[in-house]
Amino acid sequence: MARILITGGTGFVASHLVEALHKRGEEDIHLTAYRDEGEFVKQFVKTKNIHQLNLADKQATLDLIQKIQPDQIYHLASLASVGDSFEKQSFVLEMNIALQVNLLEAIKLHVPKTKLLHISTALIYAKSNQPLNELATVGPDNPYALSKFTQDLLTQIFSQKENLQAVIARPFNHIGERQTLGFVVADWAAAIARIERGEQESLPVGNLSSVRDFTDVKDMVQAYILLMEKGLQGEIYNIGSGQGVKIQEILDLLCSLAQKPIEVIADPQKIRPIDLPSLVCDNEKIMTLGWQPKHQLKATLARILEYWRENL
Repeated sequence: MARILITGGTGFVASHLVEALHKRGEEDIHLTAYRDEGEFVKQFVKTKNIHQLNLADKQATLDLIQKIQPDQIYHLASLASVGDSFEKQSFVLEMNIALQVNLLEAIKLHVPKTKLLHISTALIYAKSNQPLNELATVGPDNPYALSKFTQDLLTQIFSQKENLQAVIARPFNHIGERQTLGFVVADWAAAIARIERGEQESLPVGNLSSVRDFTDVKDMVQAYILLMEKGLQGEIYNIGSGQGVKIQEILDLLCSLAQKPIEVIADPQKIRPIDLPSLVCDNEKIMTLGWQPKHQLKATLARILEYWRENL
């Protein structure tokens, strides 16, 4: 049985990944946590295996990798808010680059044969009206995306020059319960739950014309597990449903699931300085490994809305 390390292990996606790995019978799982230990994952991971750590601390990262000696590393840790990255450009770039270098150096020094799945983002691609495959033009247009592209390049350098077993995943939008506020579906679902309870009067929205590719987080983590098993060293894999959906349609579906009429109002402050008009995945490469999404969008949105009704 593999010893598994998940960085950013108490976050939204990691919580679903831990749950999926546990269901597969994995028991030797370690997590890093930047701020807290995460209540949800404690039912699957021993408390002593949850390591509070800032990966930007080089010595602490080296020490942890040497201590744990993981066979597999799912690297999810990063500062991930696109909107905040415009206001905190230096911080986002410095932190995300530092933590990547530190982790790669630690693997090289202490566990050079471990397999690393680096979780990047589809936001590194340039504007296009066509579904994007792994050879699509790169053109990050926000500090967060730039930091993730730099992480990709660093990972490729270590894979090529140091022969590290590194695979890069570029997920498109993924949604589900436990996603933090600051992401559009979570924000809207939480607002609708408040409106239903009489705690909020209306739902403020930004740009509704953008097209995005939404995948249920439960399908997304299955892709990660598959890439850990079958992904080839040095390769990049895009992950998404392959279906473009207007943000307006997401809003309409959520409102249709509400228990009372929802008043929607335009809020200019919700509009990002730069926003890609379309971001849709060409998922042929990951599909050839045997992955395909199983969850329907409306059912996923209903599950998210129910989560916020119970957890406001």
